[in-house]
Amino acid sequence: MSTITRIDLPRSLRREDLRPLPATARTRTGGGDPLGFPGYAQKLADLGDDDESVAVGLATLAGNDVVVALGDFGVLGGSMGQVHGDRVALAMEVALERRLPFLAVTSSGGARMQEGMVSLVQMARTAEGIRRLRDAGLPVLAHFTHPTTGGVHASYGALADVVVADAGATIGFAGPRVVEAFTGEPVGEDSHTAEAALRAGLVDVVAAEGDAPPYLEAFVDLLHPALRHGPLPVAEHVEEPVVVHDAWDAVRAARRNDRPSARDLLHDVFDDHLELRGDRAGEDDPAVVAAVARLGQRRVVVVGFDRRGVAEAAGRRPGQPNAAGFRKLRRAADLARRWNLPLVSFIDTAGADPSPASDRSGLAAAIAETFVAVLSVGAPTVAVVTGEGGSGGALAIGATDRLLMQDDAVFEIIAPEGAASILHRDPTRAEEVAPLLKPTASDLRDLGICDRIVPGPTTFDPRTAAIALRAELAATLADLDADDDRLDARHRRYGV
Repeated sequence: MSTITRIDLPRSLRREDLRPLPATARTRTGGGDPLGFPGYAQKLADLGDDDESVAVGLATLAGNDVVVALGDFGVLGGSMGQVHGDRVALAMEVALERRLPFLAVTSSGGARMQEGMVSLVQMARTAEGIRRLRDAGLPVLAHFTHPTTGGVHASYGALADVVVADAGATIGFAGPRVVEAFTGEPVGEDSHTAEAALRAGLVDVVAAEGDAPPYLEAFVDLLHPALRHGPLPVAEHVEEPVVVHDAWDAVRAARRNDRPSARDLLHDVFDDHLELRGDRAGEDDPAVVAAVARLGQRRVVVVGFDRRGVAEAAGRRPGQPNAAGFRKLRRAADLARRWNLPLVSFIDTAGADPSPASDRSGLAAAIAETFVAVLSVGAPTVAVVTGEGGSGGALAIGATDRLLMQDDAVFEIIAPEGAASILHRDPTRAEEVAPLLKPTASDLRDLGICDRIVPGPTTFDPRTAAIALRAELAATLADLDADDDRLDARHRRYGV
């Protein structure tokens, strides 16, 4: 199942690709030089009233209309003054009225010095526009070209829900020359680049030259409001396996490294997907998976854990998310809430990374906020234990309308080795302690924690398990769609 389809597009959007908006942005007449800055009026006169550092209009991506604000570094360094702010605010208003995605193609050195504070307040104006688009559930995308810095970046650029950046582009709050002037130190080659931003979890995709438009098309196809609530595949609930596993055998089966990970299931269960990267706060935890996916024609947000995402050499056990990983999960759940998309969680982790570094970076708060974010999603939510569910770190994405388990999966309050250490001061007695924890799918079905059991990849085979999981997800989401009491039932399940 594909993750991106190449489409014959221009290498990048151009002004001539934009169709006029149904209103005209104000020109500079009577207020283009608010400070009387030396030489500025002549620069504006040389440009003409219609030339500005941003062009706005409608464009067609993925066969659907999108409102675009297209930055132009060739006009006064792409800087944002009052007319720039007026045009972007107008474009956002049109997106709001027509319920269209908003795409910002940024190319800017920042706020326009010659307009002083009149320029700077445009950051607040464009941020207010983003706030309104978010409240309306409309997706905001950004394409960071070279350079993307300053006030444009620190307002409507960085506020985008999804960011595609050009490889090698300069990206940062302040440009390298400004940083060097303030710090007195040269900026390293690995700083202020699209690649550095990707490592820091600040962008979702770094695209090679000419590849950004196909990525943008693919994201628009997944997120456009006119498309995202399409029908699910027609499917019946799968027959629950009649199998009872020994607790310790189930723990060992759940921990097998050859089990399909969340990234594998994105390919095997869904028709299309694009992965989201990063916590937008300085890190992208590869142990955590977040994506927008398509199941039939229904768009969903998928989160989960990948045991193979982090090597043990990194100082963590495989699949143990750190604080940044939970912030990434929270970001994805927040997007599902804003876009009113179902949230599907794949649980397979021994638990959160308890290292001192992870703890100092806010692990406990990040886990707690993930619970709140998942519980706040208004659309249907479904979690599937696809391996080992380890304590509260796993449950943070499992507090959902329905909790499914593969028959060879386990969910534990604590790992058997940890329980054996507490009870007997001997972790080697884990096999003896495991049954006491009642961690198996059949145990948790009896306790009312698990709602349904589906075939697992070690009891059956990975393909059979994936086919069954796809059908069960479609049937479960269809049931939840039809349940008018769903949100009240969730509140009763996890509340009073």
